[in-house]
Amino acid sequence: MAQDTEKNLNVTELLEQTYSILCNRHNPQKIILPRRARAEIADDSDYHRTRTGYMAYKSVGLFKLNNKTWAITKGEAAGDYPADPYDSDITAIEFEPHNKTDEQMQKELYDSIQESSYFINSLIHSMSNGELATSKGKFCGCMSSILNSSIYEFIAQMPEYHPEYLSLSTLSPFCTRQTLYKNKFADFLANTIEKALL
Repeated sequence: MAQDTEKNLNVTELLEQTYSILCNRHNPQKIILPRRARAEIADDSDYHRTRTGYMAYKSVGLFKLNNKTWAITKGEAAGDYPADPYDSDITAIEFEPHNKTDEQMQKELYDSIQESSYFINSLIHSMSNGELATSKGKFCGCMSSILNSSIYEFIAQMPEYHPEYLSLSTLSPFCTRQTLYKNKFADFLANTIEKALL
């Protein structure tokens, strides 16, 4: 009997591979941002200090799907400890590049991403324990309905927690093993993202 030798993916690898599949399928124009754009995702500031978590983005791909152009990018958690529960995301913003210079596109995309706080434009985002989540943004309904009915067939390992230790950032039990996903889930997730954008 043939053994399944495909490597299971942690959630960072899953989103990286999903984004790579989308790029290979659609050959997007790549726009390097003038500096990292940061969208706020968590805040624990008070009158004495500022502690903010972000998703940070370095570049954007311009994808043509169904006569629309989508600026799609993969972000990584950054900033202070409020970002600790999060890992990464894939964000999509409808964009009109026609008759714009590279500098104009860079600035407009940078500003649009900076305004995409709290996952409002995220197709999917991932948590530090390896779990996936959809935000209450514009893509939530489509992404959730497809993933909720299928995700369990792609899970290779459920997360495990140490009951005696709490994470200082979340006060939840410390995760000792992340969720792992079957390699073929990246293709399914890329297909799901394409459906959400059509």
